[in-house]
Amino acid sequence: MLEPQQPPYERERRARPEQHSLLFGNRILDSLPPKEAERLAPAMRRVFFQRDQTIVRPGEPIIFLHFPVDVFAWSWTETTETQRPTSVLTVGHRGVVEWNRVLATGRGNTCATVISPGAAWRLPIDAFEQTQPLPTSPLRRLLLRFANATILNAACRLACNAEHNIDQRLARWLLWVADECGRMEFAITHQQIAEIAAIRRPSVSLALSQFQRSGLVRSQHGRLRVLQPERLEKIVCPCYWFILNNADGVFKNESGA
Repeated sequence: MLEPQQPPYERERRARPEQHSLLFGNRILDSLPPKEAERLAPAMRRVFFQRDQTIVRPGEPIIFLHFPVDVFAWSWTETTETQRPTSVLTVGHRGVVEWNRVLATGRGNTCATVISPGAAWRLPIDAFEQTQPLPTSPLRRLLLRFANATILNAACRLACNAEHNIDQRLARWLLWVADECGRMEFAITHQQIAEIAAIRRPSVSLALSQFQRSGLVRSQHGRLRVLQPERLEKIVCPCYWFILNNADGVFKNESGA
């Protein structure tokens, strides 16, 4: 088993609370300068998404940006004739669902569906374009950084899936979901984990059973709870720290980050 190659400060950083305001409960929105947040607030609407609800479909016009608060969503596409989904992005309170909109894409390229139900802030695209016309506009700049991190992390996950064993990959994925959900317990099935993490369903069930016997997680009735993240960090491959640092880098030098 590979030992994690994270810098020594990583575990301390994980234990510290994030130092940014919680006006919205979404890291991107809460990293905006106060005046910019006040300017956007009148156009924002808080909405609730049910489990398995579709947020955006391929080919549909993107008319809203959704910034998760406690909803956890999955962006995926079908890239082969097997009709098996290929994971593009899992997103929670540190991101935005329609991340590719800032890359001059007016229509959905992937399907985004809800894994764990919860709330998100909805911003109409018209309001976004009117208030964020330039690449240097605060929210547009953050979204461009988020899109860059998303592409880098997708490439890292592909390499990880080819190079590392199932225990390492599953530990990486569990820690990432806990980070994105902002909590250690979330609603998810073994089949959903298999599809999102690109691991065969029997292998997911076997690995989770082993994790559960070791006291690392508890999985029952479509819910999963991470019990000992520190021990998962000893199992996880170095890819987790690379992905986490890319995600945190979106907010470097931003107000409230």
